Amino acid sequence: MKLDRDDFETENLIVWERIIRELFPAAIPNNCLWKDIDSIISILNKISSIDNLNHTLFPAGGGHDLTGAKRSTEKGCIEFSTPNSVRIVKPKVLEFNYFPNNTGWAYFRLETAGLRPITPNINPSFIKEKLTELKPGHYTEKEVWEKGYLGYNEKGKRILLPKSARIVSRYFKGSFVIFAKKSLYNKNHVTYDARHDKMNGKKFRQYIEKCIIKFNEES
Repeated sequence: MKLDRDDFETENLIVWERIIRELFPAAIPNNCLWKDIDSIISILNKISSIDNLNHTLFPAGGGHDLTGAKRSTEKGCIEFSTPNSVRIVKPKVLEFNYFPNNTGWAYFRLETAGLRPITPNINPSFIKEKLTELKPGHYTEKEVWEKGYLGYNEKGKRILLPKSARIVSRYFKGSFVIFAKKSLYNKNHVTYDARHDKMNGKKFRQYIEKCIIKFNEES
C-alpha cells in the first residue's frame, strides 16, 4: 500500500497512529518489549507494510526506509531490507515507546548484539561488515560482488557469480530506531549522526521526552 503523495505531509502521521492502534487495539502502552524473533519480525513487517511510512536510523549513522523483515539462515538472526540493501542482525529486543498526545514522536527501537565477524582481522571498533553472500549463509569478500565474478577456470574464462549472490551488511551490535517518516525527529537531519546508539533505551526515551517538551514550549 502507498500513501497518496498529494496528502503525504498530513497523512503520514495519521497512518502511523493507525498502525500503532492496530498493533494495540485495546490500549496503547507507553512502553512494550518483544524478545521472540517471530514476534519481532511480525512487528517490523507491520511497520513496513505501507510504503514511505517509516524511516529507520542506523547505529553507524545514516538511515533508510524499512521495507520488510524475515528470518535469516544464520541461527538466531533476522534480515531486514531497505531499498537495494539487506542487513543481518541478531536481535536482543524490539522496544516500542509511546507518548500520549504526541503520537508523532512514537518510535520502535531494535537492540542487536552477539553476531561474530566473518572478516579476518577486522578492526575491533567496527560494528558491521559488508560481504558478498554467494548462497544462504556462505560469504566471501565484498570485492567479489564489485568485480562481478569469482575468478577464472582452467580455460581462463571468468567464473560468474551465482544468481543467488547478493551484497549484505552484517551488524555485530548496535541499535536501530524507527520513526514515522514525517516525524519531527526524522525531519531533523542532524539525527543521522546515530545519537540514539550512544544512549541506552532508557536514556534515549528520556532524550525524546525532553525534545517533546522543548518543541511544545517553542510552538
